[in-house]
Amino acid sequence: MDKIPFFRSEKIADGTYKINNDFITGFDINCYLVEGEKYALLIDTMLGYGDLNAYCRTLTDKPIKVVNTHAHWDHVGGNFFFDSCYMPVRDIATFQAYIGYSREQIFEIAKSASKEEYRDLLVLDDNFAGTHPIKVYPISDGDVFDLGDRRIEVVDCGGHTPGEIVLIDDKTRICFAGDSCNGNTLLEFDDCLPVTCYLENLKRLKTYAPRFDMMYGGHEVFDPTIIDEGIETATKVIEGKDDKHEINGLTGKLICYAYKKDQDGVNEGGHRFNMSYDPKNITGEDKRKQVIS
Repeated sequence: MDKIPFFRSEKIADGTYKINNDFITGFDINCYLVEGEKYALLIDTMLGYGDLNAYCRTLTDKPIKVVNTHAHWDHVGGNFFFDSCYMPVRDIATFQAYIGYSREQIFEIAKSASKEEYRDLLVLDDNFAGTHPIKVYPISDGDVFDLGDRRIEVVDCGGHTPGEIVLIDDKTRICFAGDSCNGNTLLEFDDCLPVTCYLENLKRLKTYAPRFDMMYGGHEVFDPTIIDEGIETATKVIEGKDDKHEINGLTGKLICYAYKKDQDGVNEGGHRFNMSYDPKNITGEDKRKQVIS
């Protein structure tokens, strides 16, 4: 399948690579490989189109551990090319819900998502794995991945999902930000935290900002001032001073964007940060206790 460039990568710092799912159309999806003396840490795994494990082996000969910033499919799809992963404890149930999708189903979805020039070249081969049980190790705020010559710290930033985390690498002054704070931060789903809770988590993330110069996310790259824009925007939403731009969200229900978007989906008014939200989920408590039924 060398005719299809499932991935491309670029070195963004010493022993640090950004990997992009170059094969799909529509939007960028990134994951990151961080190499240490003891092992390499793969941060997120994108959609599962292409053998990501084999590709990472072209970048490092160290053992690879996988960690996910959260459990949405575009960040965990490639987990199934590995034996295990580390997952924010509050997102594990969401990840487990993916178990049972066949490689044939994933192949068909990949065909619909691929760039047109690659579509007819696709065949159902080892570049597609069905979803199956793998070991999942829970991680929480304050946990540290010790790679030997670099330590990467887990920091909670729930909102987009209850368990959303960022990972801070002091050696390179990079924050691997997942979907925690970006130009299209989605708080519209049923399991998203209330905007009030997300705001408090952004304020806490702001206290870590002196430790990093860049935020490399799942879809975009920003400097840390994007956190300030997120705080300002979430505050406007809570105070009812945002644009309340109504559209049908990704699940079909009516949601709001804090700032209007033009016909191409670009934020108006020069705003880098924008967020969708459910107008019924602006205020509330972060219910950290599970109810198991």
